[in-house]
Amino acid sequence: MSWKQTLWFVGLWGLTAQAVCVNGHLSVESEFRSSKTVVIAKVIASEKVPASQDGYFLEGTVYHVDVLKHFKGDNSSSLVIFSENSSGRFDMVLDDTYLLFIHEEDGRLSVDNCGNSGSAVKRAATIEQVTKLSHPKAT
Repeated sequence: MSWKQTLWFVGLWGLTAQAVCVNGHLSVESEFRSSKTVVIAKVIASEKVPASQDGYFLEGTVYHVDVLKHFKGDNSSSLVIFSENSSGRFDMVLDDTYLLFIHEEDGRLSVDNCGNSGSAVKRAATIEQVTKLSHPKAT
């Protein structure tokens, strides 16, 4: 690949990466308030799933997670989270633990890759904020 082709590819990749987060990154407080559920969970299984027959959902991955800590939402001990195979996917790794801001769309739980979800190990400050948001002080 020539340097011009490389420069064009890098420029295109940069535009594509920015286009993924059309609405920018939400603050922790804003995403907490708009999420159906907020948890720390460990990925225990994953499986590839085909596109829906009606074409509404793209193919993707379903992650099965065990909930370790609840901050918001129901107290389910496990959840099934869908991540479509698009630029908006939120990939997770088997046996890793994540802070997840979970949204529901047409009956499927999902995580916004432009949000504040991520590896629990790398999200200590965010977890601290979420803990405070989940236990507001009485005034």
